[in-house]
Amino acid sequence: MTASIEQEDPQLTRRIVFLDIDGTLIDEREHIQPSTVEAVSRARDAGHLLFICTGRSRGEIYPQILDLGFDGIVSAGGSFVWLDGETRVSRTMSLEDAAFAIDFFTGAGIDFYVQSDAAVVASPGFRAHLRQLLAAEVADSNRVESDGELQFEKFFDDGGEVLRDDIGKMCFLSAATSIAEIRAAFAGRFDVINATVPVLGPQSGELLQLGVNKGSAILEVCRILDLDPADTIGIGDSINDVEMLQVTGIGIAMGNAPDSIKAHADQVTTGVDDNGVWNAFVRNGLITADASVAPTAAYA
Repeated sequence: MTASIEQEDPQLTRRIVFLDIDGTLIDEREHIQPSTVEAVSRARDAGHLLFICTGRSRGEIYPQILDLGFDGIVSAGGSFVWLDGETRVSRTMSLEDAAFAIDFFTGAGIDFYVQSDAAVVASPGFRAHLRQLLAAEVADSNRVESDGELQFEKFFDDGGEVLRDDIGKMCFLSAATSIAEIRAAFAGRFDVINATVPVLGPQSGELLQLGVNKGSAILEVCRILDLDPADTIGIGDSINDVEMLQVTGIGIAMGNAPDSIKAHADQVTTGVDDNGVWNAFVRNGLITADASVAPTAAYA
């Protein structure tokens, strides 16, 4: 179902566009291309609705991302929907399920954190473990604040109470326990997917409620706004974007997405570092191409 990038001139009405963050709006070092900033601004000026659609909680979305300008947020992998200044959808784990997961991770010595709507609470060893995983790339990234603190450290409570009644999703870091073993332990209770940020390693992952994903959250947004899902566009690059690509009227995979993700898309744009969002917006008539962004070879 993939297609190469070329400009089209479809007759579109107002669109609602759902954009992943990591690997879509920002690259692995959390840099945002100027063309992405321009594309978001122009699309909103044209009357289209733009939503962040991310595995992050709202508390993990940095100001430089929010400052691009969005009409709403789907967060924690579809657990929550933020719209018109309030949480309109909240799908949380039962205390029984949350306790089961926390007991498993604690017993196995796995560092993890829990995501609520706007809060992130980490296990005691999480901060040191994550710093170790990020050490090689911290110097060449936007993760470091002027005070030397990593951005993510400002948004979570390290060592706080992890068992709570407002958890949407959990994330865990690479450990001796393989992700296959973790999947087996949670079979029938949770969905387990690999981490969507490659630097975290192949045995890191995310724990999601059954049936709670970006795709089902997008359908909730359409219900709230009384919009046709056929008028939606979803853009992403990772395993937690599959349901989004499947339910949106046009599912677009980033050029940097694995082939297994591209297989679920209607279109494939260029990469996150190659004007991917801009090219997708131009192709689908959200904005008009001009000389401010030079077309890539794949787009020309």
